[in-house]
Formats: sequence, structure tokens, C-alpha cells
Amino acid sequence: ALPSSSHFSCCSSGESPSTAVDILLPSPTTSPLSLVPISLVPLLSPKNFYELYIMIADEMRHLEQYFYDEWKRGRRMVELYELVQHAGNIVPRLFLLISVGSVYVRSKEVSARDILKDLVEMCRGVQHPMRGLFLRNYLLHCARDKLPDVGSDFGDNVADSVDFLMLNFSEMNKLWVRMQHQGPVRDRERREKERLDLRILVGTNLVRLSNLEGVDCDMYKAMVLPRILEQVINCKDQIAQQYLMECIIQVFPDEYHLRTLDEILDACSQLQSGVDVKAVLIALMNRLALFAKNEPGSIPPDVNMLDIFHSHVTRMAASVDLAGILDLQVALLNFAMGFAPEKLDYVDQILQVCGEQLAASGSARVDGAAERAVVSLLKTPLISHGNALTIILLEHYAPLINYLPFSSRKEVALLAARMMSKGSVPMSTPEEVDALLSFVQPLVKDVAEDEGEREELDDEDLEAEQSVIACIIHRMANEDTGILFQMYVVARKHFGQGGGRRIAHTLAPLVFRSLQLALAIKKLEIEGQEVAVSSKKLFGFSLETIKGLAGSEPNKALRLYLQGAQAANDCEEDKIAYEFLSQAFILYEDEVSDSKVQMELIPIFIGTLCNLTHLDIEDYDTLITNTTKHAARLLKKPDQCRAIYQCSHLFWNDKIKDADGKPFQDGKKVLDCLQRSLKIADVCMQSGPHVSLFVEILNQYLHYFDAGNDKVTVKYLQGLVDLITEHLANLDTSPESLAVKAHYASTLAHMKAKKEGDEAEKFAELSI
Repeated sequence: ALPSSSHFSCCSSGESPSTAVDILLPSPTTSPLSLVPISLVPLLSPKNFYELYIMIADEMRHLEQYFYDEWKRGRRMVELYELVQHAGNIVPRLFLLISVGSVYVRSKEVSARDILKDLVEMCRGVQHPMRGLFLRNYLLHCARDKLPDVGSDFGDNVADSVDFLMLNFSEMNKLWVRMQHQGPVRDRERREKERLDLRILVGTNLVRLSNLEGVDCDMYKAMVLPRILEQVINCKDQIAQQYLMECIIQVFPDEYHLRTLDEILDACSQLQSGVDVKAVLIALMNRLALFAKNEPGSIPPDVNMLDIFHSHVTRMAASVDLAGILDLQVALLNFAMGFAPEKLDYVDQILQVCGEQLAASGSARVDGAAERAVVSLLKTPLISHGNALTIILLEHYAPLINYLPFSSRKEVALLAARMMSKGSVPMSTPEEVDALLSFVQPLVKDVAEDEGEREELDDEDLEAEQSVIACIIHRMANEDTGILFQMYVVARKHFGQGGGRRIAHTLAPLVFRSLQLALAIKKLEIEGQEVAVSSKKLFGFSLETIKGLAGSEPNKALRLYLQGAQAANDCEEDKIAYEFLSQAFILYEDEVSDSKVQMELIPIFIGTLCNLTHLDIEDYDTLITNTTKHAARLLKKPDQCRAIYQCSHLFWNDKIKDADGKPFQDGKKVLDCLQRSLKIADVCMQSGPHVSLFVEILNQYLHYFDAGNDKVTVKYLQGLVDLITEHLANLDTSPESLAVKAHYASTLAHMKAKKEGDEAEKFAELSI
């Protein structure tokens, strides 16, 4: 148990000063430090000793306040300073002496330099490592606001503060190192752990040094750092050197490190063999890289940090393993990208060194720490520079990815692909396309060849992944159509290795881009300009690309054939359009067997054929006849009914004209289609209420009647109106029947409006 602050209540109760001091000095039962038996102190762990120290320091605050009040009452501090030195035990004596000395400095009866020097020398009386460390830390704590410095009330000669702190630092470091050599060998691990627990006590000296306003860069380089490094090197202790070098890097400003880079790196070469110099250099490079990035104008022009670091890292290569070398190179790369992001030759030089080290290791694949380092080597320049293509084109960048296992290669490739898809700089040559797609090959190829394993991805993940690759296709651009075509050829070569699941996402956008290029080239041809590649060659390229997709994705390939036919029609290439359509019908007949898909495709066929304007009449007739046959072969009767009446529009197409300029209008075949669909609808009524089919057919009849098809007369309209009215009378009330009735009512309203309007004569015979 420790006494509370009531032991020092004499400062407020009016008790005489001499009585208070007498209470503290002669009796071991009243001093807060004397209450802890000295024999027990060595048994305390650093954690317990620290707790005891905090409690004592808290009590000593009250004692220091008492001494200050004594000085305010007129007591000379020199008397108290001499009086407390009569305490029996040295540890309590020195704690009391420091407390009085703190007030002594505040009194300014003597210069702060003399008192601080005396205190730091007196603390040499305690050589027990743990007690000595905490005693000197208490001295440091009490002196923190009393150090001579620029603008300080206790003097402005900052050299005095430096001398005080350096002496205290050297003594604390010696005590800290001495802990390692006390006790039996079997307790070595425990002692090392205790030392690590106490390291912050030593490092606090460096923090105080860094906080001195008067220590500028010149003083730091000439007076402070050499003395610190001397202590670090001469202690020859692995733990101390490791911690203190890291502490130097962390507590002093970056500007100081820039001016003393050679000194710090030379000191690193003199450290003990067990010190992780790699971690020290990495911490230094990372900090300076961040500084260079945040303060680009603060780098001195005469400091060539890249060469300095590169030379030191190269010298260390022989003393560390592969993972350590790569970690150093990662830190050097981070530093290079932050310090001089525009100097990519430095980046390539670093990558070259890494490639040589990996090749010398004899490993085809790396793992563990080395794998993580290679991933960082590849990711860092991508993220820092922002232009993925520029980085990938570096001579020694892409080969490094081959040392990674498949999963890591894919991780890096996905990052590069995403950055390329979102970047502002497009690919402009076939070589750039080849370089990029070769680098992102784990995303383009479906099988990891070297590992013999097929990647299993669910459809959603695969689609998200391949959508990134699809975006890359739209990042190809060149005003020279011949070069752009060559870029598409290279892309198709890479995408063709992707397997069925991947090419479904990658070949489709390539087809659209090639069709777009064909339209652009055709425009140039019409203008009479010379082109490197013809539009017909682009259409041939598109045909071949779609054929590559047909085996795995017939539905998508068929739609692309129809899109190609539309593009060829826009270029007035009727034979090429016919070829696209022929391939589409062949694919439909050979690969599409699902009735639902067939029903989805027939209207697309019809819509495409209705929009073609440059087909030969004979070819057009062949195609629409074939379409009608396929419509009649649909599995479900309602589907047949709807598909056939839709086919009627193929025989009444104003966009197709014969040699004389007359539109293609075959009223008889239109009527045949409508009559056939009506018969199928009647068959459907036998299996259930399908009155909606009759209403839809009525609208088709009405359309052609309005359009002037003389084969469609009022009698067909009247017959359908009567038929529908009869069937509706027998329908039950249901949401479906209500929808049919509403549709029919709208149709009748339209017919009434026609009958009562300008076309009354035409609809006169119609009875509604």
C-alpha cells in the first residue's frame, strides 16, 4: 500500500516546513518510496514495476507542489536541495532530489544547465537496470518543460538540452542492454520480453530531442545524429539496435532524414548480424516515399535518394533470403513511385533486379512471403501510376507474373483489367493489345495450364469478371482502320482460348465493334477514300467470330447473325446480308430445339426481315417463306397462331421494292396467313378459352383493311366480331377475361371511330 496525498497535507495545513521535511527524511515509514521494501523490488516484473512507478509519480506530484510552495514562502531551494540528499536509501533519495531539483530549476536560483547536469550525474548512483531506467525516466518526465530551448524561460542554449538528453539516453541505453546479461541463460526469453516491455523508456529520450525547437537540420546532422548512432552501434545489442534505429526513423522529421540519408544507411551496415536491417530500410523508404508524395516540392534537388537506396539495397542482397530481397525491392519501388513517379526507368530497373533474383532462385513458382512480395511488386506501380498499359509495357514488368500461382496471377490481372477499362488512355496498336491480353491471360483463358486445374466460378462471378474484359474491347482505338482491324484480330486470337463460358461474354462485344468498323469503312469507300482493309473483309471477320461463338452460345450467336445482317443491309451489301441470315437459319434449325426459345426468336427474325431494305426480291421471298414454315412448326398452338399472323407482315413490306420500285405486297399470302392463324385459334378453343387470340387476329385484319389490302374485306371483320362476341358471352369473370374484354372494347371503339369519321364509307357495311 502507498500513502495518499494526505502525507503532504502539511503544505496546506500550516505545518512548519522543517517538520514536513523531517517526516520525509529520517523515517522509512513515511516516505512513499520507503514503504516498498527494497528487497522486493527485484522480484517485480516490468509491468508491476511500471504500475508502482505510476502510483509513486502521482504522489510525488504533491510533494513537488509542496516544495514549490516552500519556495514561494521564502525557503531557499539550495537548502532543500542539500537537505534531501541526507535520505538513507539511494533510490528514495534520488527521487526526492529530482523533485526538489525540478522546483530548483523553476526558481531560477541556479541555471537549469547546472542542475540538470548534476541530476543526471547523480542518477549514476543507481545501477540496477530496472530501478535505474524508471529513475531516469522520472528525471526525464520532470525536466520535460524545463529544458533550455528557443523561447524557453530556462535559457535558450539548446546545446545544453542536447547534452543532458544525450547523457541520459546513453546511460539508460546501457542499463537497458545490461538487463540482457543478468540471470541464468534459461531465462533469456523472459528477459528479452521484459526488455521489449521497457523499450519505450529509452526511446522517450529521442522523442524529447525531436521536440526541441532549437534542433534544426544542421544541428541534427552535425551534433545529434552522430552521437545517437555512436551509441546505437557501440552497444552491440541486437534488440537495442533494432528498436533505436526504428525509433530514429519514426521520431525525427522527414526533412532531417533526407539530409542524413548516407549517415543512416552507413550505420545500418554496421549493425549486428541479427538485426533486421530490411525492416529498418523498409520503414525509412516507406516514410520518405509518403513524404515525397505529400510534399513533392520539398525534396532537395541535390539529393539523389533513388541511387543511394538502390546501392545500399543491392549490397544487402547477399545477406538476406529471397523473400527479404523482394520485400526490400517492394519498399524501394514504393519509394521510387512516391519520389519520382514519372521516372519509370527506375521502376523497370527494380523489376529487372527482382526478375534476376527470382530466376537465380530456380523456383518456377513462389509462395508465402515471396509470393506476397511479388504481388506487391506488380500491384504497386499499377495503383501508383494509374495507367495500366504504360506499366504493363515496361520490359521487365510482365514476366514477373509468371512466378505467381494461378490465384495470385488472377488477382493482379483483374486489377490491371479494371484499371485499363476505367483509364483514359486507350490501346492504339496490335502490340499493346497483345501485351495487355497476355498479361491478363488468367481472366481470358478458362484453364490454368501449368497447374492442370479448371477454375470453378459460379455464373455471377464469372459474368462480373468477364464484363471487365469486355470493357477492354471498347478501349481499342486508332484512326487507321487497318491497324484497328489488326487489333481486333489479335483480340479474337486471345479470346478464342477462353472456352465456352468466357467467349459468351467477350466475343459478342468484339462482333459489335467489328460491325461498327465495317460501317465506318463503308462510308470511306463511298466517299472514294483509300482504305487499308475493305468493309467486306470486316463482315467476313464478323461471320467467323460469330461462328466461334455458335457452338457454345447458339442463341446469342443467332442474334448476332441477325445484327450482322442489319449492318450489311445498312452498307447496301445484300449478298452479305443474305449470308448472315442464311447462317442464322442454319443455326436455328441445327441448334435451337427449345420451344420457348424458338418462340422468342421468330419475332426477331420477322423484325429483322421487315427492316431490310436492300435484299433481292427472290432472296427475300426465300427467307420469308422459310420463316413462315418455322413459325408453323412451333410446338404450342397458341405460339403457332401468333407467329403465323406476325409472319403476315413479311408479305406486306413497303421497304422491299422490285426492279420497278413497287413495294412488296402480296395480299393473298397475307390473307392466307391470317386465315391459317384463325384456324389454329379455333383449334385452341377446344383445349380452353383462348378468346384473346381472336381479338389479336381481329386487330391484324383491321390493320390490313386500313392499309388497303383488297383481299381483306369487311366480311372477315364482321365474322370475327360476331365470333368474339359469342365467345365472350360464355366467359367466366376472371382477371384474364376482364383483360380480353377490355382489349376487345378498345378495338370496337377504334372501329366505331373509323365508321363515324372520314372513313365512314369504307366501314359502312360493318355492323358493331
